[in-house]
Formats: sequence, C-alpha cells, structure tokens
Amino acid sequence: MVKVALLIGVSEYEPGLNPLPSAVRDVDAVYELLLHPQIGEFATSDITLLKNPERQVVEMAIETLFSSRHKDDLLLLYFSGHGIKDDRGRLYLATRNTRKTQQGELIRSTSVSANFIHDRMSESRSRRQVVILDSCFSGAFAEGMSAKDDGTIDIRQQLGGEGRVVLTSSTSTQYSFEQEGQDLSIYTRFLIEGIKSGEADRDRDEFISIDELHEYASQKVQELQPAMKPEIYASREGFKIRLTKVAPGDPRQQYCKEVTRFIHRGEISLVGRRTLDYQMTRLGLETTEAKAIEDEVLEPYRKEFREKLQQYQQVFTELLERNETITDGDRLDLQNLQQILGLRNEDTMPIEALVTARFKTHQQNLQTYQQAFTTALRQEFPLSTASRDRLRQTQQQLELADRDIAAIESQITAEVEAYHQKLQGYQGLFFTATQQEYPLSEATRNDLHQQQQRLGLTDVDVAPIEAQITTQIESYHQKLQQYEQAFVKATQRQHYPDEVTRKQLQQTWQTLELSKGDVGAIERRINAEIETHQANLQQYEQEFTEAIEQEYPLSAFKRSQLTQRHQALNLTAEDVTAIENPIVVAIEEHRQKLQQYEEVFRESMQFEYPLSDVTREELQRFQRILELNDAETSALEAIIIQPSSEAESRKQQDKKRILELNDAETSALEAIIIQLSSEAEYRKQQDKIRQQEEISVKFETVTVDEEGQVIKPDSNNEAKFFKEDLGNGITLDMVEIFGGSFNMGSPPSENGRTKNEEPQHPVNVPTFFIGKFQVTQEQYQQIMGNNLSKFKGKKRPVERVSSNNAVDFCKKLSQKTGREYRLPSEAEWEYACRAGTTTPFYFGETITTDLANYDGNYTYASAPKGKNRQETTEVGSFPPNAFGLYDMHGNVWEWCEDTWHDSYKGAPSDGSAWIDDNEYYKMLRGGSWFDYPIYCRSASRDLDNRAERYLINHDIGIRVVCEVGRTF
Repeated sequence: MVKVALLIGVSEYEPGLNPLPSAVRDVDAVYELLLHPQIGEFATSDITLLKNPERQVVEMAIETLFSSRHKDDLLLLYFSGHGIKDDRGRLYLATRNTRKTQQGELIRSTSVSANFIHDRMSESRSRRQVVILDSCFSGAFAEGMSAKDDGTIDIRQQLGGEGRVVLTSSTSTQYSFEQEGQDLSIYTRFLIEGIKSGEADRDRDEFISIDELHEYASQKVQELQPAMKPEIYASREGFKIRLTKVAPGDPRQQYCKEVTRFIHRGEISLVGRRTLDYQMTRLGLETTEAKAIEDEVLEPYRKEFREKLQQYQQVFTELLERNETITDGDRLDLQNLQQILGLRNEDTMPIEALVTARFKTHQQNLQTYQQAFTTALRQEFPLSTASRDRLRQTQQQLELADRDIAAIESQITAEVEAYHQKLQGYQGLFFTATQQEYPLSEATRNDLHQQQQRLGLTDVDVAPIEAQITTQIESYHQKLQQYEQAFVKATQRQHYPDEVTRKQLQQTWQTLELSKGDVGAIERRINAEIETHQANLQQYEQEFTEAIEQEYPLSAFKRSQLTQRHQALNLTAEDVTAIENPIVVAIEEHRQKLQQYEEVFRESMQFEYPLSDVTREELQRFQRILELNDAETSALEAIIIQPSSEAESRKQQDKKRILELNDAETSALEAIIIQLSSEAEYRKQQDKIRQQEEISVKFETVTVDEEGQVIKPDSNNEAKFFKEDLGNGITLDMVEIFGGSFNMGSPPSENGRTKNEEPQHPVNVPTFFIGKFQVTQEQYQQIMGNNLSKFKGKKRPVERVSSNNAVDFCKKLSQKTGREYRLPSEAEWEYACRAGTTTPFYFGETITTDLANYDGNYTYASAPKGKNRQETTEVGSFPPNAFGLYDMHGNVWEWCEDTWHDSYKGAPSDGSAWIDDNEYYKMLRGGSWFDYPIYCRSASRDLDNRAERYLINHDIGIRVVCEVGRTF
C-alpha cells in the first residue's frame, strides 16, 4: 500500500480570469504537511507538485495519479484555483492557459473537465480516493475578498463514486473566498490548521479521517465567513478514509489544539475557559506559558474580527458623512453587510454609537470654529498673520480639515465686509462730533446712539472706535502723566535734579511734545514736596545731633523718641541712616583718638611720674596730631592720675572749672571714658580666647542639578573653628560663621513651601560660632551623664531630646567651659544652613540619599529614589555646606531658641530669637532620617512640645551656638 498525491495550484491566468496569489501558496503548504514524517508520511517521490501548469500537463498528471494502482493505495488529488461552469452547468478546472471568448464563454479545450477526472477515478483500482477542491461554484463576493470563478455544478453526479470522498470549499452555488492579508485561501488554511494542531481529530484516535477534517474546516470557515458552506461527498467507506496522523505529544501543541476547540468569535467561551484551566494543569504548563499560547492562537481570529469591525465602521461613517442621517434603505444595506461579515447587533451597536458621537462632535467643532472665525473678523479685518496663526491653532485643536472650514470662512467673510463698512460709517460720524465738541454733550451722545442703531451696530461694536478716537484726545494728558512719573523717578520727591538730569528731563518733555507751561506746573508742585522733605531732613539732623550730644551711645528710650520723630517727618530708614552715619562715624573717630591718647599717656606714666617737660611736649605734639583740644586731654589725664575717689571728685570739679564744662558735657565725657574702659576689658577677654589653638581646615562641597547629578564640585572651601575640650578626649568643634545678610524664608515658586515660610524677608545676622556637627551621643553623655537615644552609637547624633533637655545641656556646657553656649535662633540656623545659597537645599535644586539621610522612597524635583535607612547615621557622613557644617539637611531635627509662630509677620530682622509668652511649642529645623525631602529644605519649619520627654520622637537632636565673640 502506498500513498500518492497530486497537488495542483493555479495562481496565474490569461486575461478574463482574476489572479489567485494564494493558490500556489496553498499547494506549498499541503506539500509540506504531506511530507511531514509524523503527520502525512508521504514519500517525496509519491507527491507531484504542479504550479501554474497548462491543461495537457494537468491531464497527464491526473491520469498518472489514478492508473496502475492497487486496491489499498491512498490517492489524493488537491486543486486550488478557479472552478468554471459551461452553459450546461458542467464543471471545469482552470489551468494556466484557460481562456474565455469575448462573450465570456469558456473555451473548453483550455481547461480540465470534471468528466475527465471522473473517468480516470473510475478506471483506477484504488478504492481509497480523495479529491479536495478549493474553488468556487456560485454567488457574489464581499468587499475585501477576491472570489474564484462561479458556476452551478452537480458535484455528486460528476465526482461521486465508490470508495471516493470529495471535499469542496463551498456548495455548487457559492463562491469560495480568499481573504486579503492572509497567505492561504480560507478553506485550505483551516484544513492545514486542523491537521497541524490535531484539533481535527475529533475522536482522539490519533488519526484524522476525511469526515473529521471536513467537520473541523467547515465549522471554522463558517465562523469566519458565513457565506461559505464547505461540503463533503462520499460513497461507502469514503467518510472514514484516514488521510493523516496526529503529531505526537508536545504539551504546548496539545494545549494549542485544545485552545482551538473553544474559540468562538475570536475569544474563548466560558466552558472552554474552565476546560483549558484543567488541561493546563494536566499538561504541566505555567500560567504565563499557557497565556502566550492562547494569545498566539487567538490573534488571527481577533485580527479578522477587528478587520470586520473596521469595515463596518468605515461604511457607517461614509453614510453619515454623506446624508447626516441613516435612511431606511441605508439600514437594510447595513443589516445585509452585517450578515455578510458575520457580526451581531451587539458588535455593531457600539460602533454606530461611537461614530455617531464623533460625527456630532465634528458638527459641534464646525460651529465652534465658525464662532471663533466670526469673532476674529469682527475684531480685525482683514486678518493679520498673528490672527491667522491663532485660527490655525484652533482648527488643529478642533481636528478640522481645510475643506471643512473653507465654506465657513467664505460665507462669514462676506458678512464681515458689510459689517466693517458700517463701522467705517460710524467712525466718520463720531470723529466729526468730537471735532465739534469734547467732552460730548448728552444731546450729541443721544444722536450718535440713534445713528448706531440705524446702522445695526451694538455698543460692543462701536466701543473700540470711540476708544480709539477718545484716546487721541486724551493722549496729551497721558503724556503729561508720563512726564510727571519721569520727574518723580529722577527726584524721588526728595532732591532737586542736577544739571545732567535737568537736561535729560528737558529732552523728555520735548520728545513728548509738551508745552513749557504745563511742564512748569508739574515741576512746581513736585519741587514744593522736595522743599518740604529737605526741611524735614534738616530738622531731624538737628534733633539727632542734640540728642547725641546729650548722651552716647543713645539709650533705648531716646532711640524710640527719635524713631517716632523720623516717622512723623515722613523719613525713610535710608534717609535716617544717611543722616546718622556721618555723625556717629565722627564721634567714633573722636573716641578712637581719645583712646589712642589715653594709651600713650598711660605708657608714658609707666616710665616716669611726674612727667618731664620733654615727655609733656611730646604728648602735646601727639595731641595736636590727633586734633584734640586741651580741655579734653586735661580731663582725661586727670582721671588717669587721680589717687582716690575723693581726689577724683576734686579733680573732676577742677577740670570742670578749668575746662568750663557744663553738666551735660561732663556726663558725655565720662560716658566716653567708661566705654573705653569696657572695650579694654573686652580685648583682654579676646586675648584669653586667642590663647587656644586656632584651626583652619579646607574641604570640598558639591552642587547638583534637578536630577541630583553633581554639576559643580568645589574643593577651594576653607573654614576656621576651635575645639572645646569636654574631657576624656572628647571635643566639640565650633565653626566661626561671619555675620551678613540674607533673605529668610522661601520664595512663592519653591516646591513644597508652606504658609509658615512667608513672607520672605531680609535679616542681618552678626558673627557667631555654631557646632560643626550635631551633638553626638558621647558628647551628650560626657556633659549630661546619660544617653536618651534609641539608635546607639557614640558618633551618632543624640536623639529623643526635648527642648528642656537641650537648654539644660547648654547650661551645663557653659558651666563646664566658662563660655556661654545656647541653642541657635531660627535666623542663625537658616543663615548657617544656606551658607550663601538661595536654592531649596545648600546642595542645589534637590538632594539625594548620597548627600543626606532622609526617607529615600520619596523624591524632590527630578531626583531619583534612594535608600530609606530608617535610622540615624554617624555625623559627618555626607558632604558639608560652604560654611563647613555637616548634616544641616536630615539625620535629626535640631531645636532652636524661638517659640512657634505660623508666619514671619513681625519677625525680628537682627538675627535674634523670636520668643513670646507662648513657650509651649519650640521651633525645629532641618528634617530627619524619617522625613520626606521637602521637610529637609533650608526654609522648612516644624514645631514640637518643649517639655514632655515621653512625647519626643527619636528623630530630634541638638546643635549648639557659642555666644563668645571670636576673631581669627
């Protein structure tokens, strides 16, 4: 027993017959399947493959196929191409050279007759004959499909017989379709699929018989293309002829077959889903693997289903665009198309709803554009390039094509041209009226309103015209105001313009074409204000001079009085500073001269007393160089050489008599001497501090961009500090922070800012010392004798410290060292943190967990996520700021002296702590390991209970400030 096959595929035809590209691919696919050693088991020598053959070649191959065969031989004839009928309804298979007459009749001698095939089959001894015809026999074709030639044939009569089975892709009155975008014909494709997947093996006997193959292919074809109805014609045992085997056991292939069984309209049925879940477990497949197989099998079905939906949507859209409504005739056509495509109402209803909604939106967009175009033309005619560009943007936003708006613009342009002619008429009337009188009388205004109504114009229409003409009339007054502003800017209403400014002002009013008389009126009025301001300056200077002659430095009470006076005189802080500074500088210079004379006089007395005439002459020369009078030096000498308090009193009286000084002058001189004595004591204390070792250190800082990338490393930074010895080898590093000014708080544009960070305000901070690091656990233990921290480590910051604990620490530290230590004020802390920066962090626009210890699950700006350490780190683990301070962002919150205020309104500007009666809550700054990065910003503020230790979190610590002045 042998298995022999003849495979014929005809894709190319003479003019008059459509080409069928898939026919040749069909036979290639069948050929490959039959050769498969585990499926078809056909020998290569037993398969004849004919592509685009001529009639004689086909007939010889058919005769060879059926002749000289044995009873048990399996013979297969497969044909893919055009099936054609003649005028008597007989079937012919078209070949490469098949032609038709000009009248469309078949030239029979160019094709293969079904009778010829039937005769050869009848003559054959084989009783296992299979014929598969993928060709058409009747009907119309649907858009997107190409159909093979038609006819009406009685297949049973022409190809039936004993031991024979014939499979056809459609009935004798139907077309057989090709689907665009697919390699194979629809019928052949499902024949191949059923055999390859094994799904056609309905009885699971590992063989695929002809009836099983027909059942599978017929079901799949009709799901995809209901217009096709494959048929089977068999006699006797033909139904059960076994054509191929089922490929053995790859679990993936078996699952693939199971999936194919349960596909319905491109998806898996509910029962099929449960069955497949069982099969997946039985075959030992992973869920992801099974899902991939299902997607691969379903994709062609889904694609075909989507394409059908797209075809229906395209037709429905074209109908709406043409008629705007769906007529009864259109509805019948759509139902017919729906049936041809095999779609249900639930498939098409969402499409129609979507397209209808889009159509309505499009109509609304047209109306919107019409309104925009009308408004633009009423405002400006003809349209400028800028207006055209704005309308183009509107068109693009509304997704309108040029053809959509062409008709709209044409109609509206004509209407607007007539509208502008009316506007021009009204413009002439209004201009004439204003030339006759201005401002317009009520009667003239009423007459113009009647003319406006006659022209059919609204108040909105005429408003721009009236505004333009009125502007021309009022332009002169605006120019006067412009000159007045220029004069005020030049003089600030405080000082007369100099010659250069006067010439510039003259050029200004000449350019503005103003009259000299109008300019003079403006200047006289402002000059009167300047004269008053100058008088107030002189008055305050006199009063300040009198006050400072009575006492220096000024007391708080006297300063308050002077503040009230300069406010009453409408003087600014800048005005007062300009008056006071030269006077104070002169007094300070005079005091320095007295101090210099005192030092020289004291040194002279150490060498000799009483003083010799030579020494006295040298002192007099030094006195003249310093420009001091005799009364001042005599009084100073008498104070220095007085032997006792009683003698001092007599000498004071003597001096007073000699110098003829009054009580006020005497008090002033004594204040100067006492001040000099205090300063001398202060210098002694400074000398004592300088005896400690001074340390200067260089370090590197980094600056990052919004993504946290380092863009500016700087290794040229230097700081000075001293080490405070706490005992047991433990020291406290205190960094000198030089005084300066900065803007405290955050700008409105800063991400994460809150209301309590405003208003941003300038602050002047004097020089101070602050801890290089947060107070460590070993430092706290050394001073306080205990350690409250949760995260133990001698170099880690101390935490779980209340505000009261922090104040006690500073007191004990001051007692131990002999210097005043305290908590920083909020202003000192932020000034030290920023270190001259204005960005959210002293590192720049953001931070990363490589730069600070905070909750890295959250980010700031465009920085990446980082580590969430969930504990403190050793102090100094991250880069410092430009002042050489570490961990000002994160790790632990740091207490400040200030009490809580919910804004900076009324905050001091001298860098001091802001403390009021409500001391229940104290300020915290800097953020911690527990917080998001926004709470670690330089400007971020927080509060906590000052006293109750059990409420204090393990993320609050200390950084201290030293009050002692220090200069390196």
